Amino acid sequence: MAGRRLLWLVLIVMLVFGAAELPALARMSSHGTGVLGFEFAANTHRMHEILTHWGPAGQAAAQEHVFIDLGFILGYGLLLIGLCGRLAGRFEREGRSRVARVAALLAWGVLIAAVANAAQKMVLWFELHGHIAQPLPAFAAVGGALTFTLAVPAALFAAAALFAAIGARTMRRASAVTASGGRTR
Repeated sequence: MAGRRLLWLVLIVMLVFGAAELPALARMSSHGTGVLGFEFAANTHRMHEILTHWGPAGQAAAQEHVFIDLGFILGYGLLLIGLCGRLAGRFEREGRSRVARVAALLAWGVLIAAVANAAQKMVLWFELHGHIAQPLPAFAAVGGALTFTLAVPAALFAAAALFAAIGARTMRRASAVTASGGRTR
C-alpha cells in the first residue's frame, strides 16, 4: 500500500510541475519556436536563430521551462520506474517471467531516459547563457531522442497494463454478479 501511495504522490508531483511549466511553454511558442524546436535544434546555426528570434522574453521563458521541467522529469521518471517495477513484480508472481523481464527492462530504460532528459536540460541551460558551440546542440538533440525512445514505450506499456488490469477486474466483478444471480454484495 505504501508503494501505491508513493506512486500517487509522484503522479501529483509530475502533474503540478507539468502545469507549472505550461505558461513558459506558451510564451516560448508565442515568440516563434516551441519547446520541441528548441530541444531538437541540433546545430549551432539553428540554436542561434531560435535564441535571436526569441529575444530576451522568449529566452526568459525558456529558462523558466528548463528549470521547472527538472521537477517534471523527476515526477515522470519516478512514476514510470515505479509502475514498471511494480508490474515486473506482479507479472513474475503470476508466472509471466518474459513479460516481467520486459517491464524490468523498461524501468531501467526510464531511468536512462530521465538522466538523459536532465542532462539535456543542463545543456539547454548552457545554450541559453551563450554557449551554443557544438557539440552542445547535438548533445541536447540526442538527449531528447533518447528520452523519447526510452520513456514513451514504458508509458505505453504501463498504460496498457493498467487498462488490462481494470478490464480484468471489471470482468471478474461482472462474473461474480452473474454467478450470484444478479445480487450485488
